[in-house]
Amino acid sequence: MKHEKLISSLKNGNVPSEDVSSLCIGREREIKEFENLFKKAKNGEAFTKFIYGEFGAGKSFFLKIIEELALKNKFAVSWISLGNDLPFNKIDVVYKNIAQNLRAKTGTSLDHIINRWLSRLKRSVAQGELSEEDRIEFLNENISQDLESARYHSNSFAMAIEHYHKSLERHDQETADYARAWLRGDSNIPFVQKKKFGVKGDIDKENAFRFLKALSSFVNSVGYSGLVVLIDEAEYIMNLHTQKIRDTAYNYIRDIYDGCDRGVFQNTIFIFAGTPEFFDDPNKGIPSYKALNERIEDTLDSDVVDLRKPIITLKGFKHDELNEIAIKIIELHEKAYDWAVHDRIQPIIPDIIRDAEENAELSGKEVNPRNFIKAFVSLLDAIEQNSSEFTKPEDILKVYMAKESELQEELEDDDW
Repeated sequence: MKHEKLISSLKNGNVPSEDVSSLCIGREREIKEFENLFKKAKNGEAFTKFIYGEFGAGKSFFLKIIEELALKNKFAVSWISLGNDLPFNKIDVVYKNIAQNLRAKTGTSLDHIINRWLSRLKRSVAQGELSEEDRIEFLNENISQDLESARYHSNSFAMAIEHYHKSLERHDQETADYARAWLRGDSNIPFVQKKKFGVKGDIDKENAFRFLKALSSFVNSVGYSGLVVLIDEAEYIMNLHTQKIRDTAYNYIRDIYDGCDRGVFQNTIFIFAGTPEFFDDPNKGIPSYKALNERIEDTLDSDVVDLRKPIITLKGFKHDELNEIAIKIIELHEKAYDWAVHDRIQPIIPDIIRDAEENAELSGKEVNPRNFIKAFVSLLDAIEQNSSEFTKPEDILKVYMAKESELQEELEDDDW
């Protein structure tokens, strides 16, 4: 079932929900660079990186690999995709989505992270021979100590967590629920309820950036390596209606970049993924906002790869990588549907690759990963279900070419 689910995701042009690292081809250097960044982030550093890639180049796929690596390295991770409901010029909405999409290897949600931490502290306190009064005092001291760094950025953030714990202790579930909803950015909480857990107002554009820093500090203080935030489809910023609104969004990215560079953020990595237009368009892209562009632009006009730059470019598949991914997909497909096709299709893989490369050359680009994989999986599905119709190599190649041509027309319909 797992293999079939992977194959289905690949055929539909979607990023598999798990085990994507097993399908990673040609990104070894990029992965090594992020592994180095994770090591540095564990030691207190913070980074902002940008992923540059055409539609179908594998940006979302690569972000999924980074997510898996981050979880493996005990980071808390939040993945958000910009769009109509999540415009980056509204930083309070950005915080809300980051908080609501938070997950860790141990479980999903900010609630889980808070409850797991509180449970660990309670177990630690329970091991000592203390009176009930001393136990409560010692527990509260530990909670306050762990919240110290978060409180530095936002006292309200720390207060809400402290009152969440106290509400649970006195079995006031309603107040506890309101407190955790407020921490996730819910703005529909009555004043009288907010008063019960010690806060005023809501998380808004004036304080959301401080809350983001508090959240980052908190997850590290309670036992995680830090926070990794993945921002997909960053090119949506270009769709914001006016230059002023776009400038607001780009200024928030600049604030994040500077916050990481200057140590305001610690144990944190932000990763923005976008299309070439997002990075190159002088009217609506990053170059339209000089203060950000000057920080991240490549000052060397060279094809030499430097993964330590802010922007990492994902290129299409090369010849050897096409062969490797084709073989991996064949093996995966055979396991998914319990059949054997390797001997029949192996002899024409060079022809399939040649066709893909020739088509890519016509547009002056490398082979698009999404298109190649979708067409190849579709080909295997067709052979598996109609085996008697594919007796000759040229029959197989003809179907592949038709699938590839069909997919080329819909390349921009869904992004990898």
